[in-house]
Amino acid sequence: MNTLSICIPTYEMNGQGSLFLRQSFDVLAQQTFKDFDVVISDHSQDTAIEHLCREYGQTLEIHYYKNIHNRGSSSANINNAINYATGRLIKILFQDDFLYHEKALAEIVEAFDIEKDHWLITACIHSTDGTTFFKPFYPHHHTIQHIWIKTVFSSPSTLTIKNDHPLLFDEQLVWHMDSDYYRHCYDTFGEPNILNTINVVNRVGAHQVTATMATRALRKKEYLIMLQRYERGAAFCYYRTIGQIKDIVKYLIDTI
Repeated sequence: MNTLSICIPTYEMNGQGSLFLRQSFDVLAQQTFKDFDVVISDHSQDTAIEHLCREYGQTLEIHYYKNIHNRGSSSANINNAINYATGRLIKILFQDDFLYHEKALAEIVEAFDIEKDHWLITACIHSTDGTTFFKPFYPHHHTIQHIWIKTVFSSPSTLTIKNDHPLLFDEQLVWHMDSDYYRHCYDTFGEPNILNTINVVNRVGAHQVTATMATRALRKKEYLIMLQRYERGAAFCYYRTIGQIKDIVKYLIDTI
């Protein structure tokens, strides 16, 4: 059994999906830590991702699974990959994101204490083109009880979990899938191990859920789910702009 399974949910992404994944594969192939496999759960309806996995099959240990169920649900797709993972640890890595340097996996595995840790969050940096980087992000512990708000930890690509009856993502959520998952981990396991070195690149752009699926109606729906699930006061802790606060207040009034 490998020490680490890297779980990657994949999609067409308007024709860019295989390009993003190729860059991620290239960085994975350069890792100094070698005891890992890659689990692909593919929601795309063409064969570009499958062909790419075959191309890199001699370089990386890739387990490819076509997933025809719940297409369009990131949570369902990442859950499918998690269910196929066999490593002692599971590293979540979204298709458009990639590892920052060749020692990234080595740093994550070294920092993760398999005897006591259940989840680890690493620092990240952002990119639009995959070659230039900006806005480093360092996770933090303070006011962690309000962990359903996005600004605490960044995307799930910063996440590594212990593969011991691992928690799954809520498949009814899109916009808040990550916030809800972090809160679920916190309520179940307590605080994460925080690795404050940059090991992951979060790619930002028009292909993201924020620019495609995350309509105002969807965000409002998920605000209500989260506010009912957790304490209502938490909504105000990290949404700092006046526009964001007004949006939440208006929605609360509309749903009373």
